[in-house]
Amino acid sequence: MIRCANVHPTPTTRYVIDPREQLKAFRAIEAAGEELLGIYHSHPVSQPYPSPTDRAEAHYPDAFYLLVSLRTGDPEVRAFRIGADDFVREIPLAVERRGLARRFADVPRRGN
Repeated sequence: MIRCANVHPTPTTRYVIDPREQLKAFRAIEAAGEELLGIYHSHPVSQPYPSPTDRAEAHYPDAFYLLVSLRTGDPEVRAFRIGADDFVREIPLAVERRGLARRFADVPRRGN
């Protein structure tokens, strides 16, 4: 997991990854021989569902988009695939036996 700063002027309602940090993250992924698996951000006061802005700015159709809602006492986590033409598909998450760790339930990658 690579954490990047939200540099949007109103971070409680929007997120924008610092472009320098994003470039650094992509270079680190490539140097490690890894691939982008997912992108996460929080919805501090709303449900964990892709907003119209989330859908419009989802530029990585092969990535999972994890949304964490902080609107209640316990964080709500949901995952989605977001594609062209306002395509949104929820991806089930499973809790591993070890407790708090979460993983994607057996979800085929695009093209598989």
